[in-house]
Amino acid sequence: MSAPTPQQPQQPQQPSYGPSASPRSGQSPQSPEQPYTTQPNGPHVQTPRPYGQTARPMPQTSFAPPTSPVPPVSPISSTAAVPPTPPRRRMPTWLVIVIALIVAIALNIAIIFGITKGVGALIRSAGEHVSSIHIDDMTVHGTTPAPAPAARPDSVGAAFDKYYTQGYSWKPCDQGDACATFKAPSDWSDPNSSPIELHAAIHFADDMAMGTVFVNPGGPGASGADWLNDFVKYTATDDLRGSYDIIAFDPRGVADSTPVTCGDDPKLLDEYFLADPITDDNIDQSRALADRFGAACRASSSGIIDHVDTQSVARDLDMMRALAGQNYLNYLGFSYGTYIGSTYAALFPKQTGRIVLDGAINPAEDASTSTIEQAVGFENALTSYLDYCLKHDGTNGGSDDSDGNGSSACPFKGMDAAGAKQRIQSWLSEADRRPWPTSSGKTMNSVTMMYGIIMPLYSQENWSYLTKAFGELASEGKADTLLFLADTYLGRAPNGTYTDNSMEANLAVNCLDAPATSDMDKEAEIAKELNDRAPTFGRFMAYGNIGCEALRQDRSHIERLDYSAPGADPILVVGTTGDPATPYQSAVNLANLLSSGVLLTYKGEGHTAYSRTNSCVADVVDDYLTKGEAPTQDVTCG
Repeated sequence: MSAPTPQQPQQPQQPSYGPSASPRSGQSPQSPEQPYTTQPNGPHVQTPRPYGQTARPMPQTSFAPPTSPVPPVSPISSTAAVPPTPPRRRMPTWLVIVIALIVAIALNIAIIFGITKGVGALIRSAGEHVSSIHIDDMTVHGTTPAPAPAARPDSVGAAFDKYYTQGYSWKPCDQGDACATFKAPSDWSDPNSSPIELHAAIHFADDMAMGTVFVNPGGPGASGADWLNDFVKYTATDDLRGSYDIIAFDPRGVADSTPVTCGDDPKLLDEYFLADPITDDNIDQSRALADRFGAACRASSSGIIDHVDTQSVARDLDMMRALAGQNYLNYLGFSYGTYIGSTYAALFPKQTGRIVLDGAINPAEDASTSTIEQAVGFENALTSYLDYCLKHDGTNGGSDDSDGNGSSACPFKGMDAAGAKQRIQSWLSEADRRPWPTSSGKTMNSVTMMYGIIMPLYSQENWSYLTKAFGELASEGKADTLLFLADTYLGRAPNGTYTDNSMEANLAVNCLDAPATSDMDKEAEIAKELNDRAPTFGRFMAYGNIGCEALRQDRSHIERLDYSAPGADPILVVGTTGDPATPYQSAVNLANLLSSGVLLTYKGEGHTAYSRTNSCVADVVDDYLTKGEAPTQDVTCG
């Protein structure tokens, strides 16, 4: 099956400014005891994980930018005869000045045209939190020297200097222009704790770098390094790529950083992550399964599983900021990446530079509220899809099939959106009794189907996949496309193996960030509200405490933070009105919570808004990141 094409360019939009553009409601919430979790912690983690532009990027063509090696310098012959030295004559002063000017002009031209691209400049403009030495082509034996580290914050003890001043180098890799590995303490409250590794990739600025911007796609559990090339190729604007070295990293516990694992048996992962939804009738069975899985996770990840919380990730990020030679953190985070960004601002407000949080999460919201709101968000997104599908019946369900995925006309002809949703719910219920078949011989239970349905809801550009999947169920009684979508979401190969540890990391991070409760009566109340407000997806997100209890994680190092981040520079919060994974109200609440928050509203569908094809949003974001021009009041696009 071919991959979907990148988004088509939209017509330029003019942002509207002022309080009337995007009114906020309510007061800034107080920081609760429990920080926010981006994914409801179901015992089998049967729930969506908000990544960046989609839940998990649909297959894209890999991209590796060409290298630009420094041409060799011809050596001077050591055997040439040396003539007698003639008498010296003083060069006229005017000639010295002319030669100096010519050399200076030549050097500037050389830098502009990349002839001496490896020699950068230290830039520190008034009001600009950027300072970087751009040395991407000054290679030594295939490596790139690191800049001198910036200062360690006073709030970080001197005992951690060995991490803030460690040596490293950028080496060529497929995930970007170069990759590097850093050391960090497993426990930031104990400088003598065992070190872990952090993996990062960099895309060097297309032009002269004014500094470094860190980016994160979300998750938790997503690899930033694996995502970097796609971000540079499909999402980042020319202005952003030209202005900054862009660093993406694998958070602790994820991918090529020291990972969380729960064993290498795909059958165990399937048994846990794809188990049937929890009900009152199977709670004991579900708890026993969670206990077995939790024991496997602790046995395989004992050195890291207690320390993959977002506060520790934010402390890692500050260390990498300093090692990149940056006095301030410039950062663009999507989805769960906004939680990393807001946590960083709470921990290090004086080191906070230009921060943009897109697909925002409110860290002061309790876990049960976020679970319910996310379920409702996906319910609303499904309704939006069905409205669109029915409106465009006869035109491939709203797609002209330019992506080549073979979608057909809307399969719910003659129904309204409510009736179509009931049909989908009946398909899911049928899968509880008798899993749907596929051409591969695999079958789809309701949980696996749920993953397949949620996957395209992250982006309107992928709705045609959903049309095709529902058409197969209706006309052929098969779930081939839903299996493809579910496997893409889960990171599962056609042979059944898992290609990464994103599901395990997601569980471990969320359970640390939002501790489990043992109050089963409260969980039953939440389950009822989920079913009432989100009848399609709510039941898959209930009883999240069971899986977290089984991990038995130690949270003693996690602090209670003031997420208003007093003293931080402006923080631009981006919210999309039709976002299913991080509902728009979360962006409103976060912008209210932050002492320096500014809200950018995008009126549209899908998860996150920043993209080179969304010129209105991109212009506002780029003006802040590249020029330091933050909006002075809330902004609306679309």
